[in-house]
Amino acid sequence: MASRSCRRKSGSSVDREEAARLLRDGAVTRDPSPALLKAAKRLEKIGLVETRIREYVLCAEPRDADFPPRNRHCRGRIYLKDGLDESGYEYRCPECERPVFPERLRKRRHQELHTKVSRQGVESYISSQLTRLKVGIKEISEAVYRVDLGDMGVVVCIADYCAEEKFLTRDWAATHPTCYIVVNPKGFEERFLEEEWLRRVSLADVVSGAAELEKVLRELAASGPPPSVRNVSVPVYTKGPAPVVIEPLQPSVKNRRFVVEVGPNVVLVEGEVVVAPQAGPRYEIFHILWNRFLDDLKEAIPPEQHGLINIRDLIKELESRTGKYIEDETTVRRTINRLQSDIETAVKKKLGLPIDREDIVQTCRWKGQGEGDYGYRINPFTVAARPYQADRS
Repeated sequence: MASRSCRRKSGSSVDREEAARLLRDGAVTRDPSPALLKAAKRLEKIGLVETRIREYVLCAEPRDADFPPRNRHCRGRIYLKDGLDESGYEYRCPECERPVFPERLRKRRHQELHTKVSRQGVESYISSQLTRLKVGIKEISEAVYRVDLGDMGVVVCIADYCAEEKFLTRDWAATHPTCYIVVNPKGFEERFLEEEWLRRVSLADVVSGAAELEKVLRELAASGPPPSVRNVSVPVYTKGPAPVVIEPLQPSVKNRRFVVEVGPNVVLVEGEVVVAPQAGPRYEIFHILWNRFLDDLKEAIPPEQHGLINIRDLIKELESRTGKYIEDETTVRRTINRLQSDIETAVKKKLGLPIDREDIVQTCRWKGQGEGDYGYRINPFTVAARPYQADRS
């Protein structure tokens, strides 16, 4: 296995850490360095990623002529788009709604670098790397290749794209010398079974030159299958957050319970409105979480196993419900934060009940991933569902 701390070769044009940042599908980097922009162009040129740069100004920027605004601490980002008329007040802060004038006041501009990993480009790149070995190569399954090296040959599996689970089991890896290539570097080591004999390498290592794919494969061919393995068949690599352990960021208070009703454009807790019809995105987000909560209840899933939805999947569902394209994850996260705070405030003020900000909408962490990832759900420990009662007279 290639060391993650390997330095790149002097002839490589992409730094390993920069490649790793760019190979996270959907990665967003604010104010990217010239070196990162250069690396992005290199990866785009060889077909691994698609890139896009967006410009924005800050609502409250101390170095701007319009500082300080009414809210001097507002960190709203206003994205610059062709066709918007600032004289018509079409540039507004998404946080505080104040109009801003990027051109007239020459506000300082910032950049965001967006990268999207191209699966087709990755597979083409790996295939071209294998072709350089000048030996027989055959794709035996989706994203899985047999390479004629040594007496038995070796298998190369692009783990992220492998469609057949058998290639990701210990039984397979123990009997067929296999090199697993991982595209998404997040949680690289943690996603693999803890077996020293497993051969795995990240695409960032290959692209940067920190790992020589040919050398890895020839060593694998020479070593053959491992001398011994434990007698059980389990996955050697998981694409998702597995094993799934859900850890609430804030534990629920024992015996606390809130009856929640969801009607057309309204959410009620203990009969009081906490999300009003004009809430817009907050209601849409709550409704998505609510539908998932009800599905888990129908399946009689234990509270500790109720599912989560991550921010990207949540955005996809929001786009599907509203028909609007959402470009900024940060805006959605802030909307969820406001939703949690608004519910907490409403319950305390209107009902005088003790409640924490995550007793209704909960933020949880998936443990078992390298850096941890977060998801959202209706809190299954404190929420009791009741059909919406339209007539409250």
